[in-house]
Amino acid sequence: MRKSERIFRWGAVCLGWLLSVATVLMLISSGSTDRLLLAIVTPAMVLIPNMAERLLKCRINTVVYVVCVFYATGPMLGHCCGLYQTTVWWDKILHFCGGVMFTILGVFIYKLLVPSEKSTGIPVIVFALCFSISVSVIWEFFEYGADCYLGMDMQNDTIVTDITSYLLGENGDAGSIKGIQTVSLNGGEHILDGYIDIGIHDTMKDMLVETVGAIITCVMLYIFRNRGSLITSKIEK
Repeated sequence: MRKSERIFRWGAVCLGWLLSVATVLMLISSGSTDRLLLAIVTPAMVLIPNMAERLLKCRINTVVYVVCVFYATGPMLGHCCGLYQTTVWWDKILHFCGGVMFTILGVFIYKLLVPSEKSTGIPVIVFALCFSISVSVIWEFFEYGADCYLGMDMQNDTIVTDITSYLLGENGDAGSIKGIQTVSLNGGEHILDGYIDIGIHDTMKDMLVETVGAIITCVMLYIFRNRGSLITSKIEK
């Protein structure tokens, strides 16, 4: 590995650590300790790419390595620094990066399981795509479970003004309510600007964005299949 690549990698890691320390201090000073644990474990998550290289005896492409570090710090910045609320695309760009990374990981896993497979052909691409999509589905299962049983709100709700449901119809036909302007809850205790979808739109958009990231990565990997792997099976000395 070239010296410039080592500097670039460790620069990304150190930046992740600095952001974590700054976030921990900010949370302590503001008294917001409910999200402190996420900021504390983020430095360890930043080291996951390095630990993966050592445990799997592989070498991750430097650009992919930096994307992994960004992906590890993204949830902390989103939850603890409010980027999920102030930057509407923050959650989606993380899911897109997840689609990219897990596709690349899927290619590596396939070649690890099938050592005779050298090129990134159709079977490898299909496996990697399915692997990436499966990871996104499992993550959404986790978010659903956290919301249902831990009282969290990981599946962000969306206010909608039109709903269609069989519960609103008769004789087996779906009924609709259009142009919802306000919704009153508990006898007017809470007034909303529309109907809350309880995370359905957010979940489907997350899976769609991650799938798009996976598909784009698969296409690029297939086009440039003869230009080497983004994760090699041995660390170059």
